[in-house]
Amino acid sequence: MRLRQIEAFRATMNTGTITGAANMMAVTQPSVSRLIADLEINLGFRLFERKGSRLQPTEEALRFYQEVERTFAGIDQLEAVADRIRQEQMGLLSVFSTPALATSLMPKVLKNFHQLYPETKVRLEVRMPMEIFSQLQSSAGDVGVSNHAAELPGVIQEPLYDAAFVCVLPKDHRLAKKDVINHGDLDGETLIGLSAEGPLNWNKIFKNFREKGIENYNWISTQHAEAGYALVSEGLAIGVLEPFSAKRWEGIGVVVRPLRPKICFSFSICFSANKAKSSVAQDFAKLVRQQLADEPPLYQD
Repeated sequence: MRLRQIEAFRATMNTGTITGAANMMAVTQPSVSRLIADLEINLGFRLFERKGSRLQPTEEALRFYQEVERTFAGIDQLEAVADRIRQEQMGLLSVFSTPALATSLMPKVLKNFHQLYPETKVRLEVRMPMEIFSQLQSSAGDVGVSNHAAELPGVIQEPLYDAAFVCVLPKDHRLAKKDVINHGDLDGETLIGLSAEGPLNWNKIFKNFREKGIENYNWISTQHAEAGYALVSEGLAIGVLEPFSAKRWEGIGVVVRPLRPKICFSFSICFSANKAKSSVAQDFAKLVRQQLADEPPLYQD
């Protein structure tokens, strides 16, 4: 079984015709037909039945195609890694960030980075935390900034910041008049739930409330803190959300207040354990730390 035979089979499945497969592969129709025939001999079963001008895949072909797609997905991933390596050689820094940090922390960090490395191109990829970890495990990026997770193989997580989450209120809510929101103030209120993602979850928020006998109504939840701020601005609920976005949202339909006692979550700078840290990536990490030191999020005291 040769790769070219598999490519012919995959192209035929994707286009539905020998002609389409030949065009996709830039070869002649007889060449595709011969590759398919040779593959059927190697496999020991038929792959297609002709139905008019189109080919109908057999049941065996459909099952075989599922495995072929899994294999080519791995090849596509290898090609993506190779492309990133080529781009790195041309002076590219690949940065992964969660949505909230990408819109709050990253712009100023990248501005400072560009002043330090004006010739280096940056690709900022906005992903959810588990996607960031997956990309770093496959050595597909240089540095990531994300929520901290339990120890993960192939990922180095360096502590960055322990962030005290803030209480985000609709501007006309009765609690907006208070300077500090205590846990007990939220008894009976409608809160936005934060959806779990893999090993990352926000159960600590609501666990703390339940342990104190504080009951909340949760009819809507989201994985994205930015979406949470937007929901609060429409008066749909109260949010206990990450503080990085607070400065941008404060005054846009929301009031941000410190929540006491604090409920903190950890954030990390992440690297792939399977590749050496470049000096550029390390300098980028230093700029992230410096930016948080210069302009910490609201209500962290």
